[in-house]
Amino acid sequence: MSEIHQTEAQPGVASLVGGILEDAQKLVRQEVALARREVAQAWEKAKTGAALLVSAATVCSIAGVLMGLMLVKLLQQYLLPNHEWVCFGIVGGLAGLIGGALIYCGLNQINQVHLSLPQTAETLHQDAQAVSDAVSGGRASTHALVKR
Repeated sequence: MSEIHQTEAQPGVASLVGGILEDAQKLVRQEVALARREVAQAWEKAKTGAALLVSAATVCSIAGVLMGLMLVKLLQQYLLPNHEWVCFGIVGGLAGLIGGALIYCGLNQINQVHLSLPQTAETLHQDAQAVSDAVSGGRASTHALVKR
C-alpha cells in the first residue's frame, strides 16, 4: 500500500488578517451591547433617585405647610402668646432641617449612579490584551477571543 501524505495547507496572511478583523468586529459589537446595558442600568438608578426627590419635595411641601401652621398656632397658644413671629421661626427652622435631610438622602441615591461603565472598561481591557496576544500568536488564538 502506498501511503498518501496530505499536508495541511497553512492559511495565508490575508485569511488570517480577515479572520482577526471579523473577530474584532464581533468583539466591538458585543462591547457596544454591554455598554448599552450598563447605561440603561445607570439611567434606571438616576430616574429612581430623581423620582424620590420630586416625590419627597411635593409631599413635604404640602405636609410642611399644614403642620407648620398647626405648630405655629400651638406654640402661640401655649408657650409664646405674644410672639407669633418667634413661633413661625421655630417651625420654619424645623422644616428646614427636615428638608435638608431629605435632600441629603436624595443626593446619596443619585451619587450611586456610575457613569464610568466599569464592566465595559474591564472587558475592553481584556479584549485588547487578547487581540494583542492573538496578533502575535497567529489566527488559531483568535477563536478564543470571541465570546459566545
